[in-house]
Amino acid sequence: MTQVIKKKILDIETLYEQQIKKARQASRNLTGYERAIKICAYFESVGHPHPDYTFNQLAMNRYSDRQFAIDLMKNMAYLVAVNLQIESFA
Repeated sequence: MTQVIKKKILDIETLYEQQIKKARQASRNLTGYERAIKICAYFESVGHPHPDYTFNQLAMNRYSDRQFAIDLMKNMAYLVAVNLQIESFA
């Protein structure tokens, strides 16, 4: 039983890391707020259910443009990874 649970956790971690890597590639050579916009566009293209809402919510709480882009990428990558894992079980 624990092996099955560990495998599911590894799967979501792998999916998360893949999404992070792809988002970094999509936003290469950009910084700050421009990078965040490109990250949002990338996740919209891969099926994030509400990228604009997530962008706006995190933008309201940002304290630096650099950290905003990082937090946005992590948040969106996790949600897309979870959705991909759920779809794989269906």
